Parts: sequence; C-alpha cells; structure tokens
Amino acid sequence: MNDSAARAEFLALMTELEIRPIHVRHVARLALQLFDGLAGLHGLGARERLLLEAASHLHDIGHRSENPALGHHHESARMIRQHGWQNFTPPEVELIAQIARYHRKSMPEMEHEEFRKLRDWDRRLVQRLAALLRLADSLDKTHAQIIQSVGIDLPVNRIIFRIEASGPVVHEVRAAIRKGDLAMAVFQRDLFFMVGNEIVNPPEPSPV
Repeated sequence: MNDSAARAEFLALMTELEIRPIHVRHVARLALQLFDGLAGLHGLGARERLLLEAASHLHDIGHRSENPALGHHHESARMIRQHGWQNFTPPEVELIAQIARYHRKSMPEMEHEEFRKLRDWDRRLVQRLAALLRLADSLDKTHAQIIQSVGIDLPVNRIIFRIEASGPVVHEVRAAIRKGDLAMAVFQRDLFFMVGNEIVNPPEPSPV
C-alpha cells in the first residue's frame, strides 16, 4: 500500500468531517512525537505509525454524527468502518477504527466484542497505539495547543514526558494522568510530566 496515497485519503476525510481540524492536527503531531519517543518500548514500524496518524486525525469525526447518544468515540469508529477506503486493507481499517474508539472512556477489554474478535497481535497493537492517542488527546485538553512538543526520557520503570509549552499546563497534565491508565498498563511504567526541570503532576481537585 502507498503511504502517501493513504495519508491523502484520511486527510481528505478529516477535512470533510472534522469540526475542529486544528485540534486533531495538533493531537496527531503529538501522537507521532510520542510514537517516535517510545519506539524502544513499543517496537512498531512505519505502517503502524501511519495507522496511529490516521486514527489521530479521525478520532473526533463522530461529533458530526446524527446519533451522538452513543458517544462520539463510538461514532468515530463506526464512520471510519463505513468509509469506502481505497488505500487501507479491511484489517487496517478495523485497527484504525478501534484505535480511534479507545481515545477516551474505557480501555480495550475482552468483553468488547470488536476488540475480542481481533487476533492477539492486533489486540496488542490497538492497546499500544490507543495508549498513545489517549495521551496525545489529553495533552491538548483545552484545545488551545498550549503544549507545543513532547520529548521522552526512559529511566528504569518510568516514562518521563518533557513538555515544551506556551503557558500553564495543569489541565492538560491532569487529563493525561487520568487517560494515561492504558499507557501504564501497556508499558508497565509510571508516568511523569515535566516542564523544564519541574515535575508537574498535579493532584486531582478535591470534591466540593
């Protein structure tokens, strides 16, 4: 499959359906930075990187659904499956759909029928790539593109995310800690977020 043609295809679908293209483009850029920085842990290649890029650009198209009661993550997956793809195989389309579906809410679980039907390797692939998309989406929680880039350090038993930001990142980091549940499960490491030399893992606000 031609990666350039595949990229043009998912970008065209994103342009047609996406309500907030600046946000999803930024999320995609952060997701690819995470993919590259964590290559030593996930061991994936160029085609898997393209699947993450596609899912990142399409994870929010479900907001355009006429049936939003299911949740836009479910609707994004449905719309991805129903698109008449020319440059991805049916198994790849299913992977893109599930990576997008798990960008929020529950983690992939065997009780979910679509996830259970995947081959074992593909389930692990969805877990790894959805973990990165959950983090990238969290790091633009306010849709303000405050976090401009993310670097990765990998000391023993940790993943340190080194954030370059244009302003306070408390909302983004708090969201990333919540949605980092899948990354912690997949990579079996604790997550730390740093701006400059300062760790910025804020506690959850106390209930009123």
